[in-house]
Amino acid sequence: MSAGKGVPTAAGLALVAAGLGLSLTMAGRGGTDVGLFVTGPGILFLGFGMGCNGVFWAAVLAAAACAVFEWLRAWIGVETAVSALALQTAGALFTLYFTEQAIEEIRDFEAKRRPLAEERDALRVSMEDLRARAQAAERQGRETDALFHAGREISKLLSLADTLEFSREVLHDTLKPKDGGSVPAFVLAQVDLENSVFSLGVAEGLDGAQVHALEQGFENNGFYQWLRQAGGALVPSVAAEPGLKGVPLPPGVRSLLSVPLVIQDQAIAWVVVFDTGDFGLLERDFSNLKILCSQIAIGLEKATLYDRLQRLSVTDGLTGLTVHRHFQSRLDEELKRAERYREPLSLVMCDIDHFKNFNDTWGHLAGDAVLKAVAGVMKQDLGPSEMAVRYGGEEFVLVLPRHTKEQALTRAEALRRAVKALRVAVESSPKELSVTISLGVAAFPDDAMTKIGLIDMADGALYQSKKGGRDQVTAAKPAAA
Repeated sequence: MSAGKGVPTAAGLALVAAGLGLSLTMAGRGGTDVGLFVTGPGILFLGFGMGCNGVFWAAVLAAAACAVFEWLRAWIGVETAVSALALQTAGALFTLYFTEQAIEEIRDFEAKRRPLAEERDALRVSMEDLRARAQAAERQGRETDALFHAGREISKLLSLADTLEFSREVLHDTLKPKDGGSVPAFVLAQVDLENSVFSLGVAEGLDGAQVHALEQGFENNGFYQWLRQAGGALVPSVAAEPGLKGVPLPPGVRSLLSVPLVIQDQAIAWVVVFDTGDFGLLERDFSNLKILCSQIAIGLEKATLYDRLQRLSVTDGLTGLTVHRHFQSRLDEELKRAERYREPLSLVMCDIDHFKNFNDTWGHLAGDAVLKAVAGVMKQDLGPSEMAVRYGGEEFVLVLPRHTKEQALTRAEALRRAVKALRVAVESSPKELSVTISLGVAAFPDDAMTKIGLIDMADGALYQSKKGGRDQVTAAKPAAA
């Protein structure tokens, strides 16, 4: 109980005691009434000392005491009534006092409990925040481990094909939404800065026609120029981006993200992510993707240099075309790729008509000049993933990934006409030499499902062209036909 309430409480107790004493000692001589007169204010003072609630209950107690006293005096006499009233009042006062004491203790407990409860709630919030941070740190740790693993694995790879395939896998895993949604379409576009050759080393979520259109768009439609100017860019709306007007983007694309793969301040490739609206490109964090792309850039640079050295060892010295040995391994890779992505692949085999006559009539130097001239035509308009091969002697092969038989026949006919228009000047001949070729075309999977089968079908079609009079293109006919 506070000190401010102690004085009225003590005064109240004194008046009550005095009143009770007068009632007891002067019973029958007017002391009872005097005692009640003194006891009443004492009860009120006592109640005031105990607080507002005490005043209320003291007033009630005083009124009740007067009523009970009058009833007792009328029923059992003055002295007995005074004794009963004294006991009753004393019990009530003690009960009231200890009740107020208990209330004060409860108030003190509540006052102490409240900050403890607030501290407990603050600790609970802190625990939840720590738990969320721990989960975020654990997730970041897993992602960091994955990035470290990707960087370590990509550093072990040498061939460009293996590096691109591994890059596709880790890009797929990185772009895979944590909520289990679908992975958006994406490409890894490479550029050969020396030869200005563009290629889509990785393409996921796009069909063959879309890949071909996008490859053409890199050079013809200014996509490469836009990427160079934009660098790393998040485009919220491709429709509102002037630099993308006319670029053959995949159907339904609303936004895109481009991340350059930079080596020595030069972009050697770009990762481009296409969003049709389901992926939520604008709401995602791509910091890990950018770190991954820097690791892929290092791997690509190393693999490109290695591939360039390999290419020197697999290139025919006279014609500059791929040698037969490398053709065999590359065709295996292209067939696996075509089977994995369910894309067509065509093979064009060609042979220089009457080549022996060039050597016999004008000499081997003239024959070499003819070989180089035909090889030069074959290398013209050669796509990034396409391959021109010196198969042996005067025989050549053209490997056309993502080409149907009809598309390959069109390319073969264009090649035949271009070679026929050639005029080869040689020192041993007074006039320029004219050249013609015969060609055979076979396609995967229409004509054959294996490398040997595809080569045999194309060679058979070539034989039919020679048998039919040379200087023509023949399509392979499957055995079932």
